[in-house]
Amino acid sequence: MKRKGFTLIELLAVIVILAIIALIAIPIILNMINDARKSASVDSAYGYIEAIEYNNSMSMLDSTKYPKIEDGENIDISTITNIKLKGTRPTSGKITITKGRITKATLCINNYNVEYDGKEAKTNGACDSSNNEEVVLKGDPILEKAKALVYENGACKTSGTYNYMGGCYIKGASTNNYVWYNGFMWRIMGINSDGTVRLITDENVTAIPYGSSGTVENYATNTGYIHSWLNDYFYNKLNSTKSIIQNGSYFCSETIGATLTNNTVRTECTSGKEVKASVGLISYDEYYLAGSSSSYLNIGQYFWTMTPYSTSCAWNVTSGGSASSYDVTYTSYGVRPVINVSSTSIITKGDGTASNYYVLSENKDSDKTGTLLENVTSGEYVKLEGKTYRVVSKESDGIKLILDGYVGTSAYGSNNTFTLESGIGQKLNGDVLTSLGLSTSDKIVTTTWYQGDAVDYGFEYTDVLNSTNNGVTAKVGLIRLGEMLSGQSSTILTKNYTTSSSYNNTTSYWTMNKYTSTSSAWFVDNGGFADNIVVPHTFGVRPVIKVKTDLTISKGNGTWNNPYEV
Repeated sequence: MKRKGFTLIELLAVIVILAIIALIAIPIILNMINDARKSASVDSAYGYIEAIEYNNSMSMLDSTKYPKIEDGENIDISTITNIKLKGTRPTSGKITITKGRITKATLCINNYNVEYDGKEAKTNGACDSSNNEEVVLKGDPILEKAKALVYENGACKTSGTYNYMGGCYIKGASTNNYVWYNGFMWRIMGINSDGTVRLITDENVTAIPYGSSGTVENYATNTGYIHSWLNDYFYNKLNSTKSIIQNGSYFCSETIGATLTNNTVRTECTSGKEVKASVGLISYDEYYLAGSSSSYLNIGQYFWTMTPYSTSCAWNVTSGGSASSYDVTYTSYGVRPVINVSSTSIITKGDGTASNYYVLSENKDSDKTGTLLENVTSGEYVKLEGKTYRVVSKESDGIKLILDGYVGTSAYGSNNTFTLESGIGQKLNGDVLTSLGLSTSDKIVTTTWYQGDAVDYGFEYTDVLNSTNNGVTAKVGLIRLGEMLSGQSSTILTKNYTTSSSYNNTTSYWTMNKYTSTSSAWFVDNGGFADNIVVPHTFGVRPVIKVKTDLTISKGNGTWNNPYEV
């Protein structure tokens, strides 16, 4: 039987018809997708507005848990933190609040500009991308840089690397994996199984309890503790380039009940123990596989791993680089965020060394212009009157800065109350203010520094940061427990990257917070953990100030070796 196929003309006719259909259908589908994204952006805007107004309503009942956002015009939303909401959080924008209600808003959500007039929200084109450097960045994808560190002939190197959860990572004392990203120095850990690149901060960014006792083996539900601090507080203080951070099951919370050995270390995570998040912690297995105290991960500081020891204890790394397990409420160890970034995110400059670090998703070739409010991100460096500070946060009445160093030592006082009449409060707003060259400066603002209520072991960072009790009006204050940069700075630990990171290069310093005994206050140890001690004890002083948001940057790009100058 003779079979007859399609002729060339018939095939061409079919192709033409399919092409015509595609030309008609694709624009329709794309329009539907865009309409859906616009609708989702408007819904998210309503959700954000409702969340702020709900917060302000609840503040009348409990101002410690729901601190009121004061009325004002064109409030930059980057100054508003700890607002819980459903839907996509705006990446930037400004709002006007009148009598606790939002009467005007311009929000960037899903790259759409959403305008709200007090009654109705609607999209109004794309967000202004004039300051969005990522769209015009030139350089090499970070994956290519990471491959050079861990790959050989297209596969994981046979030495100087380890495998974990299907990925390939650096083992040993690497010196060419430094990355500047979003206000912090990070280290490239390696490449995940899906091609994303894993990074860890080169410092502790805070020191808090791991979680509540009895729930440690379910890390993901420890809301209000490290998981929440990383994914709510820390993540939301990053700038718009955080879009390169991937949310996925990159972290493992599987329990280890004894010190690891070559025979007990694990390279896979048991199903069901993976944690899906944007920001997490390193596991004890990873630290061991990387070489423990002999690896670049040893920074001479105490810090938590994600790995539980039991329902009430978790594993941590000590300042000497060994691993130990401690009670999760009694101890407040350092927190080193771990993120996983898109393989296509761009390295714009650098060779990965400490003095010529890679720069990720930013253009740091030239000095910035404009105001501090428009440019700064938490973690970045600012030079003021010859002294170097780091940005803690952008707040409604100013940019909060912490000195990147210490100004002598001091006892806290005769008791643990922060006051301008005696003790460390008097010293900060007298001798220290003068030594900083700020006693007559019009660049800093007088603000209220909240000591809050007395803090016991096992504190939740939200209770500390949301408390507006025991306020003192002054020009200089101290950092609070759980606040950004309430650890030891990487530039202090390494003497501006001229030596190995070590607790011997740091000093224990006082925080703002009282302990439950009136004779004790909290401090950050030179080993990177937070604890309390009697107030006659002498510790280092790290001043915290607020500067005006409209200060103009004269030079610098915010990195540790080229700080913004104002």
